[in-house]
Order: sequence, then structure tokens, then C-alpha cells
Amino acid sequence: MIVQSGFLLVGVVNTLLGPILPLLSEQWRMDDAQAGRLFAAQFAGAMIGSAVSSPLIERLGAASLIAGGYGLMAAAAAVLGFSDPGLGLLAVVGLGLALGLVIPATNLLIAETNRRRRAAALNLLNLVWGLGAVACPLLIASLPREGGLKWLMTGLAALLTGASLMIARRPRAKLQANADRTNQSSVKQPVWRELTGPYALMTGALIFIYVGTETAAGGWIASYADRMGGRAQSLRSIATSLFWAGLLTGRFLAPAFLRRVSEGALVLLSLCVAVAGLLIIIAVENPFAIFAGACLTGFGLAAVFPTTFAIFTQYFGDQAARLAGFVFVMASLGGAIMPWAVGLASARSGDLRIGMIVPLLGGVSMIALQVAIILHLSRAGRQLKS
Repeated sequence: MIVQSGFLLVGVVNTLLGPILPLLSEQWRMDDAQAGRLFAAQFAGAMIGSAVSSPLIERLGAASLIAGGYGLMAAAAAVLGFSDPGLGLLAVVGLGLALGLVIPATNLLIAETNRRRRAAALNLLNLVWGLGAVACPLLIASLPREGGLKWLMTGLAALLTGASLMIARRPRAKLQANADRTNQSSVKQPVWRELTGPYALMTGALIFIYVGTETAAGGWIASYADRMGGRAQSLRSIATSLFWAGLLTGRFLAPAFLRRVSEGALVLLSLCVAVAGLLIIIAVENPFAIFAGACLTGFGLAAVFPTTFAIFTQYFGDQAARLAGFVFVMASLGGAIMPWAVGLASARSGDLRIGMIVPLLGGVSMIALQVAIILHLSRAGRQLKS
């Protein structure tokens, strides 16, 4: 329960950069292209953390790795609250590195301990993450103009330190040991052979685009609403909160949907809803349309990652712990590239609406990939159900 509760703070940290971006842009005098580099810095750190997470889980155990990740997150948050642009960039990298360690270990731990209902358990875990994501912009909106960001980051660092200490006191949990006990006679294939198969490549591409799309949409929606609605801080907060509220609602309802449709079908239907939301955001110049589109986009994206990861762990079985690092590296890479591409397109065109076409194209691409994945699993006779 402590691990799941700690994921609330991960949701805050993971989505922190988007809501504070207008504040940092003003304080550090950044244009959109420079601001986009902050997303790249965070997800570059996350990519490194994700790449080393699988061997560290086998060596240290999931609980120890999660506790250390929270400690690193606390230190980076404290530095960000009191930094200049140069040191702040390093703090953002540190936050990403910590997220890259904590998120794979936590998702794998929940998947391994809920083998019969992986998709539902992972959706509920990420529901807790969504609670933090929704709370984040509301906290930022309530900050005082002078020194508010410093107080927020100091408090967040204290909470993360407490989570680290509580998790460190729990017994170690080694996922690979659990896998070995369930199948002592299994022969492990080389990692590269598994990852070059069509299913792994398509899933990696889907996760790359998904995280990039979610981060780009959720990260830039505050700035987009800011420009469409006369720079009122309340519009920033409402648009961002509605995006994460939609995502939160979708993850809350996902276990119920999974009783009626297959996991693959849920992902496909969800992506169609997300694309509809992005079309509304781009096509209609109205704050209320942006609010509706943001909520619909979040709702559509909600079940995609946890359900796809559940299918991935079930597909690969005992090999999943060794292969999961690949999924989260692709996730971090997508999160680094696509939000940066939004900022670059906006800076070159002089219109953030042009930049928002990037996540729209991402949504359309994911629909095509998910159709291909469903057909592949069907042909292989490995259609998975919750």
C-alpha cells in the first residue's frame, strides 16, 4: 500500500514541468524552443534511469531501487526550487533520472504481484498517479506570486524524503526471484532476440509515441490555453487540470471496461477518443472548446499505457522483468522528443496551434500501430485477455 500511495507523488513530479513552464519561462526569460528543451532534459534523464532499471532491480530489489529513486527525486526537487537556469536544468535531469528508476520498478512490482488481473491493477496504480497529476496544477495555481514556487518544491522534497524512508524500511522485493519460482525450468532467450520480434518493436513504437503524445498534450496545454484566453492564470490551471482529470477518470473506469472488451480493443477505442479530443483543441478557437478537448484527450489516453504494459508483461511472462527497461527507455525517448518538437514547430511558425499538430499526428499513428498489434496477436494465436 505504501508503494501505491507513493505513486501519488510520482504523478505530481512527473507532470510538474508543464504547469510551472509559464512561470519558469518568465523567470528565466525563455522562448518556446528553449522551454521545450526542459522536457528533453527531463526525459533524457528518465531514459538513462529506465535503461539501468532492469539490472538494478535484479541486483538491489525493487523496494530498494524505489526508495533510492524517491531520495534522488527529493534532492532534485529541492534544488529546482532555488536554482538559476543552469542549475535548474541539472535539477530537471535529476528528476527525470529518478522517475526513470521509480516508474518501471513500481509497475513491474504491481504486475508481478497481481498476475491474474494485471491490466486492472496497473490501471488502478496509474489512477493514483493521475490523482497527483490533477493535484499538481491546482497546487501551483494557489501559489503566492512571490516565493511560492520555492515553498512548493521544499514541501514536495520533504514528502518525497518521507516516502523514501518508509519504503526503505520494507523488505526487499526481487521481481526476478518471483519469476524464477513460477517457472524454474524456463530457458531465457537473449534479450536482443526478444526485442527484435515484431510484437516488441510495435509495442516499443506505440509506447514511444504514447508518452510523447501525453507529455506534449499535457505539458503544452497550459501555455496553449494561456495564449487563447488572454493570459489568465486560471485558464492555465483549468485546462491542465481537466486534461489530467480526464485521464484520472479513464483509469478509474478502465477495470469496468475490461470486463466488457478485450485489452487490445480497449486501447484502440481509447486512442480514437484521444484523437477526437486533440482535433477539438486544434480546430476551435474557444477556451471552453479547449477545456472540453483537453478533458476528452486525457480520457482517451488514460488506459493506453497501463493496458499496453499489462499485455506486454503477460506476453513475455517470466522474461518481462528483463525486457521492461526497453519499454521505459522508449517511453522516455518519446517524452523527450515530441514535446521538444511541439516547441520547435511553434517557434518556427509563430503559432503554438501548429505545434499542437505533433500530438495529433502521434494519436493517428498509434491507432495504426494498435490495429497492427491486434492483427499480429490474432494471427499468432496469442490474443490476451484480462
